[in-house]
Amino acid sequence: MRWKATLFLTIFTLSSSFIEAEEVKPTKSMILHPEWYLKVVDFSYFIAARVAIFSNFKIENTADIAYKDIKVKAYYYSTFPGSVGQIVSSTSGYLPITVPPNSNNTYLKNGITMGAGSINYRVKYVEVLGATPVVD
Repeated sequence: MRWKATLFLTIFTLSSSFIEAEEVKPTKSMILHPEWYLKVVDFSYFIAARVAIFSNFKIENTADIAYKDIKVKAYYYSTFPGSVGQIVSSTSGYLPITVPPNSNNTYLKNGITMGAGSINYRVKYVEVLGATPVVD
């Protein structure tokens, strides 16, 4: 009889732990400051006919919520003699993607046009300016 009670309690404890899934609630900062949680880790680009075409954005999301429509800004530096290494231009745009929570994936492998450039411009870095949080 005692083993039946022990078995019942064990099964009840295990089943209740599976039923009670921990609900993730976004913090206020996750909603108000997505740029704190999203980071462009890597990207590739080329400039053709004065148009910058970016692809293969590797984006890391450390938040517990998803984000969509990520606004980014790319900074270009010069390779002209006399101004080598100086930031000469910047452009911003939206990445039409949804990044799941706690992920690190590559997006836009086919590329996206983002701003004009010059054959003598190089992209120094790309930063996240904001995004739309996906909350239920």
